[in-house]
This record gives sequence, structure tokens and C-alpha cells, in this order.
Amino acid sequence: MAILKLFSAFFSNVKTMKRAIQKSKKGDQVKLSPKVYRESIQFDKDVLISANGEEETVMEGIFIIPKSVQVTLQNVTISPTSQIFVEGNLKLDNCRLIGNKTEVLLSVNEGVIHLEKCELSNAREVAVALMNRSKAVFKNCIFHSNGKMQLLIDQSEAIIEKCELTNAKHGIWLKNESKLYSDKNHLHQHKGTQIIVDQSVFEDFGSVIERGNGNGVYGLNHAEITLQSSTLRFQQLPQIWIEESVFNGHHCLIQNGKESGVYLADFSEATITYCEISHHSKENVVISNKTRVNIEHSHIHSSNGIGIKLIKESIANFNETIIKYHKLSQVYITDQSICSMNQCIIKEGYYIGIFVDKKSNASLVRSEVSKHENSGFTLIEAQLNLYESEVLDNKGNGILAIEHSTVDIEHSRMFDNYMPHIACKTNVIITMSQCELFNGKSIFAVNKSEIFIFNSSFYNCDQVQIEVSDHSTAVFEHCQITNGGSYGIKITRNSISNFINSQISHHDLAQIVVNDSSLIIHKSELSEGKRNALLIQNQSEVFIRDSYIAKHMKPQIWIDFESTVDLDGVQMSDGHQSDLLAQNRSAIYVSDSIIRNDKFRYNVQAMNYSKINLKKTIIENKLGEVFYSENNSLITTTMDEVDS
Repeated sequence: MAILKLFSAFFSNVKTMKRAIQKSKKGDQVKLSPKVYRESIQFDKDVLISANGEEETVMEGIFIIPKSVQVTLQNVTISPTSQIFVEGNLKLDNCRLIGNKTEVLLSVNEGVIHLEKCELSNAREVAVALMNRSKAVFKNCIFHSNGKMQLLIDQSEAIIEKCELTNAKHGIWLKNESKLYSDKNHLHQHKGTQIIVDQSVFEDFGSVIERGNGNGVYGLNHAEITLQSSTLRFQQLPQIWIEESVFNGHHCLIQNGKESGVYLADFSEATITYCEISHHSKENVVISNKTRVNIEHSHIHSSNGIGIKLIKESIANFNETIIKYHKLSQVYITDQSICSMNQCIIKEGYYIGIFVDKKSNASLVRSEVSKHENSGFTLIEAQLNLYESEVLDNKGNGILAIEHSTVDIEHSRMFDNYMPHIACKTNVIITMSQCELFNGKSIFAVNKSEIFIFNSSFYNCDQVQIEVSDHSTAVFEHCQITNGGSYGIKITRNSISNFINSQISHHDLAQIVVNDSSLIIHKSELSEGKRNALLIQNQSEVFIRDSYIAKHMKPQIWIDFESTVDLDGVQMSDGHQSDLLAQNRSAIYVSDSIIRNDKFRYNVQAMNYSKINLKKTIIENKLGEVFYSENNSLITTTMDEVDS
């Protein structure tokens, strides 16, 4: 390969760079001496041009590389008076492109460029524009102080590695089915959005995108964006904003934004794995308008607003993710959205753990919701499914459900919540099976709520363990309610309860209180209470069948104020006072039962216009008389013969 050297002494023969190129052969190298070359060139052959010496060599003019021509420039400063226009192939190595006199530094139309160790600055609008199926590679380059954007990619492809882009309105803009592969770049201090991906593909590995006045990455119009080990921080707008596009984030760090961390909207789809999203002034993650998101093995924490906001019929799945330290709700699900969580931890929030409303649905499996300053869950006209999970140590309720909400709980535990583990109000339906609720009030249901409890245990509560009130309904089947410091179950204000195949024991006050309500007890056991088994009053109705009642310190069944009790096939024994006590116009009907008492003289008592009717019932008392009545009360018996 011939080398043409352009020195001042050589000007008698070759006075200009253009003339040297004309005299060169295809593939020759032209070496330039340090000076300013003010001339415009349309290259017509392959050529390599390099600077000679350490002093600056400047090319100033209009430069055109047509199709089928390959030009290489090394160690030169290029200050085009108009854009460098490339249709062929251009390689720049250790060059500076300074654009004080041009709108665009480098314009590529169906061409190929390769830039390495270059500096591109001061274009009035765009540093590099790639158009119409162009291709580009940028390595170890610096883009700075360009006007509207550093890099425009339109229907083209580019690779950018270990480059720095700073101080323009935008960093990179891809559109019209373009592709950009980015590796370990640094984008910072852009006045607008740093990377815009419009109907294009953007893949990044290990870049840092920070301190922009707009978004870090903005995707729209069916864009496909993949970030791997990328860092986004300190943006003024949401760090990642995705509309009607696909986003994949893996091992990313997204933190310290002035607004949201990740905003996904308008039918978008996203997968986020092994990411940390934290310390945002608003939401860490927003999922909006029928968007579908899968988040796994991630850590989402410490925003000044909501942790994760799921709105407008969106769907999100979380797996093995930690969500904590948010000033508002850690997870907010609304507008008919659906959220599922598997092996997640939602803890230590400064407000509510998970807030669900407006016909939305939350499902948690093998998860923990704990240590919130308010309720673990709050539901308003929503649905919650809880499986093999724990709700604990929240300063409000474990679950607060109101206004037509539905809660389904299986194989879960709730404990150490400061307020009732489950509180429901106004047409709420609670279904629970194979659960444990302890160390706190278990259930408080009011205002036409319905609770259905199966195979569950309730224990260790200083308050009323279960309270059902205001036209509510409760069913307990195969349950154990034990060790309470107050009442076991309290049913009031026109409520209805069924207690089937269950046990209740060891309460400091009456085991079951029924006030102005109805109760059915079937095949159950009430034993070892410090006061009554049942305290029934104010026009209540109780039916007890095939059950066992024993070892209470006060009258085992105390009925008062125009109430009615019907016992069929009931065995009562070992009471410390009366077994049956009716007063104030109340009535007790007993059939096919056994009542034994070795510790108190009167098993059965009726007072103040009350009546007790016993049929086919055995009554025994070793201390003397079994009946006592006063003040217009009546006790009647119909006894079958019993062998002595």
C-alpha cells in the first residue's frame, strides 16, 4: 500500500488533500501534516487518511462518502461545514468531530460507519443520524454538548460500547423498527429523556443512565426494551416509562428518582427479575391500563409514596420478591386489577401492607405480610385469596375488609396483630379453612357480613376472640377456640351463628355470648370456662344438639331477657354452679339429654316469669334438690324410667 505524505514542501506537486486523494490508488494511505485543511471532498475510492504528528490536524468542509466507497480517518479533527454524508463505509479512529457550523455531524443513509475512541460534540441538533437501513458501531466514544440529541437511529441498527453520552436534550432516539445493542455505556445530564425507543428494539448490558431531567428510558409503539445489569438513577421523571411495549429488566438497579422508578402502561408487557427498585419520591413501580407484568427475585423498597401501584385492569405476578419500607401502601391494587404473589415478603411499611379496592383481586401463596404501621391488608369492594401465608405483627388489623369484599384463606397463620386479625364490615364474605389465629383478637365481623370457618384454631387472646354483630352470619365447623382472656365468641344485634363439630374452652368470661341473635350448636364441646359456657340474652334463640357442656365455674347456660334455648341430646356435667338458669321471661326446652352436677344444689333454675321444660332428660344432683323456681316461673318434666 502506497503512503502519500502531505507536507508544505510537497505543495509544488500536490497542494491539497483532495489532490493527494486523487493521486492515490485504491486502498492507499494519505498522511496529513498538522494544519487546517479547508476543503470539501466527495470520495470516489477507498482510502485511509491519518494525521502525522502529535499536533492537531483539522479537516474543515463538506465530506461525502458515496456507496461502494470505504474511507478510514485516523487521529484527525473534523469540523464539517455541513454534515458528513455517508452512503458507503466510514471508519473513524481516534478522531474528533466538532459541529460548530453544522446541524448534524454525521449523517448515514444506507451506509456503514465504525467509530472508535472518537469525540463528537457541538452539533446544533444531532451528532449522528442513522437512516434507511444504515449500520453503525461506536466503541469508547464520547458524545457531548450536541443540541437535540446525540444519536438518532431511524430504520437502522447500531452497536454502542463503553461510550459516554452527556449534555444534550436527548441521548439516543430509536424509531421505525431500529435496533440498538448497548454495552457498558454512561448516559448522563440530558435535559430531556435520555433514551427514546419508538417502535424499535433496544438491548443494554451494564450501562449507567443517570441524572437526566426527563425519563431514563422511554419506550412506546410496540418497542422491545431489554436491560441487563443496568443502572438508572436520579432522573427527574419516571426512570423507565413504557407504553404499549415490551420491557425486560434483569439484575438492574433503579433508584433515587424524583418521580417513579418503573412506569408500565397501555397494554405493555414486562418481566423484571433480580432487580432492586428503591428510593423514589413517588411510586417505585406503576402498572397501568391492562398491562401484564411478571416480577421475580427482586427487592422493591424505600419510596416516599406507594411501593407498587397496579391500576386499570392490569395483571401482575410476583415471585420471591421483597417489598418493604414504603411511606404509603406497599402494594396498591385498584380498578379491576389482579395481583398474585408467591413466596413474597411484604414487611415494615409505614402505612398499609396491601390495599385492594374497586373490584380488584390479590392472591398470596407462601408469603408474609408483617410489621406495618397500619393494617396488613385493606380491602374495599375487592377480593383476597391467602394460602399458606402469614400475617403478623401489624399495628392495625391483619386483614380489614369492607363493602362487598370477599376473602378466602387456607392453611395460613395470623398472630401478634395489634387489632383484630380479621375485621370485616358491610356485606363482606370470609371463608377460612385449616388456619391458626392467635395472640390477638381473631375476628370482628359487623354489618351483614358472612364468615365461614372450617378446621381452624383460635387461641391466646386477651380480648373477645371472635365477635359477630349487626345482622352478620358466622359458621364454625371442626374448629377449636381456646385460651382467651375474655369471651370466646360474642354474637350480637340480630346475627346468626352455627357452631358444628367444634370445641371451645378455657376462657375467662363466658365462652359464647348471644345477645339479640341466634345460635345453633351441633356435635360440639364447651368445657372448662372460668364463667359460663353460654350467656344468652335479649330475645336470643339458641338450639343445641348432640353436644357436651362441662366444667364451668358459673351457670353453664345462663339465659336472660325473653330468650329461648332448645337442647336436644345434650350432656352437661361437672358444673360448679347451675347447669341451666333462665330468668326474665326466658324459656328452656330440653329433650333426650343428661344433666349431672355434683358440686351445686340446684341443677336447673327458673326465675322471673321464665319456664323450663324437660322431656326424656336425666337430671342428677348428689347435693339435694335439682330444681329451683321463683317469681311466677315454672319447671316441668316428662321423664322416662331409668334403671338405677
